[in-house]
Amino acid sequence: MDPSKCENFKEDGSELEVLRDVEGQNEAAPLKKPLDITYGIEDVPPWYLCIFLGFQHYLTMFGSTIAVPLILAPALCVADDNLAKSKLISTIFFVSGICTLLQSIFGVRLPIVQGATFSFLAPTFAILSLPHWQCPAPANTTSGLNATQNATGGPVGGDEVWMSRVREIQGAIMVAACFQVLLGFSGIMGLLMRFIGPLVIAPTITLVGLALFGAAADFAGRHWGIAALTIILITLFSQYLRNINIPCCGYSKDTGCRASSFPLFKLFPIILSMVFAWIFCAILTVANVFPDDPSIREFQARTDNRIGVLQEAPWFRFPYPGQWGTPTVSVAGVFGMLSGVLSSMIESIGDYYACARLSGAPPPPTHAINRGIGMEG
Repeated sequence: MDPSKCENFKEDGSELEVLRDVEGQNEAAPLKKPLDITYGIEDVPPWYLCIFLGFQHYLTMFGSTIAVPLILAPALCVADDNLAKSKLISTIFFVSGICTLLQSIFGVRLPIVQGATFSFLAPTFAILSLPHWQCPAPANTTSGLNATQNATGGPVGGDEVWMSRVREIQGAIMVAACFQVLLGFSGIMGLLMRFIGPLVIAPTITLVGLALFGAAADFAGRHWGIAALTIILITLFSQYLRNINIPCCGYSKDTGCRASSFPLFKLFPIILSMVFAWIFCAILTVANVFPDDPSIREFQARTDNRIGVLQEAPWFRFPYPGQWGTPTVSVAGVFGMLSGVLSSMIESIGDYYACARLSGAPPPPTHAINRGIGMEG
């Protein structure tokens, strides 16, 4: 054996753990054993699996993304207007999809979903708690289901109450996001990386999560039994049944039909858990096990408690810039949102490294982090 090729091997011939430079950034990273993942960062699953895996990613981010407008609904004076909530939810999912495409193609280029961040909740609540943004008396608002439009197509009645607050938050985020774009695409964020380590990232993400325990407990507390069932199913499918393959039939041009197996529990633990939990709730709803009194918390577990939104909301809706009106900007709002931008950037850096580690990719280099931060803005 060539001595020049023996430096990475022990005396017994086994391979040593060597260090390699990551994309010329002078950052040494150990070569580790492959992770227990079905598809690596460079692999391309079959097109039909891409659809289902993408749908599972959507379901995985569904809870955290839909939670943001639901948490903000009382402060936005949306109250029980489910049609208004549906507009906010559809908009946030639409924009999240566009941001994910931009981030995965032009940004950090990792398999990461750009969902709603909880970092902006605290400054948003602070802005909406100002005296001039206090919600009016219930008698002065109307449900979005009954709201009408004026001759120009603009909303009147209750819609304008919450839309004016959305415009204020929207304007503050837009101006504050320019600061994030500047830090990212100018490369300044890369220079600050030497001061942003695990001791900075971990407490920041922890504090953001701790602030949301109240909201998570409130949603789960609507029916702790269903919440516990979903958690148990996710744990069962993803941890204990992940190595059990389901027998099925396979087909290829070379061998034709053949007996095969499919790692169903390993690939789709979230989808299966949500489907089983929903079917269980549907059965209990038909059997009238759940109460039909909306004032009782367990009523929220019924699968027909928001059926009116499906009847009133449009089947297709295309969110567009300025749909709520022209954004408004205030100095207090912009400075408040800057704190959310800073914590969001630190949180994103931790997400980049975690995503790279879980997907088997090398640690993201400085220029990739700069692109990711700039694209987020």
